[in-house]
Amino acid sequence: MDRTVIGSRKLIGFLLALNLGVFLAGMALQYWSPVVRAPLVFNAEKITLLAVPTVSSAQTQAVEKVVDPGVQPNPQTSPPPTQSETEVEANPRCLSWKSLDAKTLMAIEAHLKQAGIAANAYEFELLKKLGWWVFLPPAENKEALQAMIDEVRRLGVTDYAAVRGGPMLNALSLGAFAKLAQAREHAARLSKKGIKGVQFGPRPEAGEVRLLLSESVPGSALAKTGSGWPNGLQPERCTLQ
Repeated sequence: MDRTVIGSRKLIGFLLALNLGVFLAGMALQYWSPVVRAPLVFNAEKITLLAVPTVSSAQTQAVEKVVDPGVQPNPQTSPPPTQSETEVEANPRCLSWKSLDAKTLMAIEAHLKQAGIAANAYEFELLKKLGWWVFLPPAENKEALQAMIDEVRRLGVTDYAAVRGGPMLNALSLGAFAKLAQAREHAARLSKKGIKGVQFGPRPEAGEVRLLLSESVPGSALAKTGSGWPNGLQPERCTLQ
């Protein structure tokens, strides 16, 4: 047999075998079914959802508020004091005037004497600490002032000074003192020397004056300080904070 014929037969047989293999493989894929897994069972009625925690508005504000550790929070302010806390107690042994001069001072002391209160049982206090002075009232003009100066010189007084301005213009100062008692004593000495019209009192612009009554003043006399004052001299009660 010719070799060419034999080769052709082998080739045809190989092709037939190859086609048969492809056919069988296709059939196998067509009828082959993969293993199907059982589906998961989802029992919704047995599932309990966890509650989501709610945040209150106060907690939210606390979380949102960022505090700088280097800054101290403002302390809470104390509530305003009640009326009972702000009330002050009047001191019956303390009387007050907005201002005094020599004449009103003499009128006050006359009222105290009438009430049975001795001069050593009280003390006047100047809040501005300007002190007390002894003086001769203002002269009408410079000529009258010079006449006063000549008179005090003649009586041996060398400690004096003329007032050159203000409401006491042309008055003659005869000394300044820290205590009223000192001014009172000096005025008495000058009067004994023969100087007429000597006065003493708070220095000009001294402001508020307080009268402090000692514990030795009895209640009966203390009660008289509440009324009977000369016109325009009714004092105010001092208060204790």
